[in-house]
Amino acid sequence: MADRSSFANNDGMNYDVDVLIVGAGPTGLALAAQLSSYGTSFRIIDRRQTPSLQSRALAVQPRTLEALRPFGISEALARSGKPAHQLQLHLPGDETLPIGLFDTGIEDSAHQELLFLPQADTERILSSYLASRGVRVERGAELLDLERLDPEDPFAGMEARVQRQDRGIDRIRARYVVGADGVDSTVRRRAGMDFRGSGYTDTFVLADLEIDGAEPAAVHAYPTEDGFMVLFPLGHPASWRMISLKDRGDRRGATLETLQETADRFSGGALTLRDPQWISSFKLSHQMAEYFQWGSVFLAGDAAHVHSPVGGQGMNTGIQDSLNLGWKLAFGARGLASEELIDSYAAERRPVARGIVAFTDRLFKLATSRNALKKLPRTKLLPALAPVVAASDRLRSRAFRTMSQLGIHYRGSTLSETGPNRLPPLLAAGPRPGDRLPDAVVHYQDHERRLQDLVAAPGFHVLLTGPGWPEDTPQQLHSALSGLGGLLSVQRLVVGSRLMPGGPGVIQDTSGLAFERLGLSARRPEIIVIRPDGYIGYRSSGTNINGPVSYLERLTGAGERSSLQTA
Repeated sequence: MADRSSFANNDGMNYDVDVLIVGAGPTGLALAAQLSSYGTSFRIIDRRQTPSLQSRALAVQPRTLEALRPFGISEALARSGKPAHQLQLHLPGDETLPIGLFDTGIEDSAHQELLFLPQADTERILSSYLASRGVRVERGAELLDLERLDPEDPFAGMEARVQRQDRGIDRIRARYVVGADGVDSTVRRRAGMDFRGSGYTDTFVLADLEIDGAEPAAVHAYPTEDGFMVLFPLGHPASWRMISLKDRGDRRGATLETLQETADRFSGGALTLRDPQWISSFKLSHQMAEYFQWGSVFLAGDAAHVHSPVGGQGMNTGIQDSLNLGWKLAFGARGLASEELIDSYAAERRPVARGIVAFTDRLFKLATSRNALKKLPRTKLLPALAPVVAASDRLRSRAFRTMSQLGIHYRGSTLSETGPNRLPPLLAAGPRPGDRLPDAVVHYQDHERRLQDLVAAPGFHVLLTGPGWPEDTPQQLHSALSGLGGLLSVQRLVVGSRLMPGGPGVIQDTSGLAFERLGLSARRPEIIVIRPDGYIGYRSSGTNINGPVSYLERLTGAGERSSLQTA
């Protein structure tokens, strides 16, 4: 194998595009949106002639709404979706326990609700955004094979052979290939990546339909000895989505009649089902790819990991995969990515996926097991513990923090670095390197803004906080990292007053919430480097800029490039 060169742009190769995205579901479309924001050349293909109108994914979590916010997509999703603010837990014995959803634990986000809308709508909104930027999804284009451009160097790019229904075979030479083509991923198979795990034995039924007798704007869960049934508020194409475990002895196909029998069994006859728009039966599995990266080939979304829909994590995890990967490939296409930066995708996202697969597997087995011992937590412990959990803000906060994906972090990543003079993690206040940047309302140029919006432009963002910063610090940083050009932003974050307008590049925290959530002091200077995906990469105390400069040079080589250009 040829040696990999740090910051290599592979300019000797003749690429058609920097990135070939295979699969135009939410994962692939989100990746395309991010690459488009960087001006990175790419093509996105999908073997389907038209977008699917039937989909299983439903929930959009707060962290996903945050991550899509820079593209202006979150507002469109919120307008199209149906929020749910309460879970109605229907326990055995005709007891119903109302539990607030996302009403605590996620105050540091602009999106404090669980949103429901069909995956088809999410795809439509993402596709509309891309179309507004002149991006066209190439449909009816099926990947047949992948071949290394250099047989001795798996990192030098790939040639994809694509069957097009309109004009035969197409060959695309790409610097990077991303498989976002689902559980039956052709990219994964052609790259020789194992997909490890197993399937569940039970069959499930899913339907979009109307239901009389269910309180609107709430999620309804019916756990019993026979398994579970869940109703989600949908809005359209029907008011409700129903998911339930099918009786193992029932060999009939799913119809409105069989669904009504299921609803009667779980609800005691309290519900009337009608006007189904879509009925489907399916099986589930929990599997994960052995690797998320093979040279210049990457896997994301269901191509990399699949699991049960418990907790509404699947589509959201895929979108988060894309937004972790996209900026790294964009930097790589510009020759601004070390091999450490490119390889960090798999190092960061595979542990997240492994945790979600394990977490949803445990929940799923608790919800579905018919074993006399294993179903005790559902039939005996849940009725006893649910009221305790519902009454505890601390327990619900932890649960919602996990479910919303706001708690996902990369603290163990090599991209997460604590600089000198900062207290050890156990003693330091605020988020650590690798944590998501918390949000807060701030003031900027006499307007109320959100902190996350002010650091959402493509590239790295540096926040200089507290007192003692020389006025020319931003210029020093830009000079030392001139290779980054417009991909570096430097701003001051200060405790301010609405009566005192801030200058250019000065963010005023008039409420003190931003300083509090970041664990900052108005008396102590700190420097925070925010990654392009909204996570803190570097943090140190004091006004010395050598640490952040070295950190960004290590990831991008920007300092080395600037010194060579000016020599």
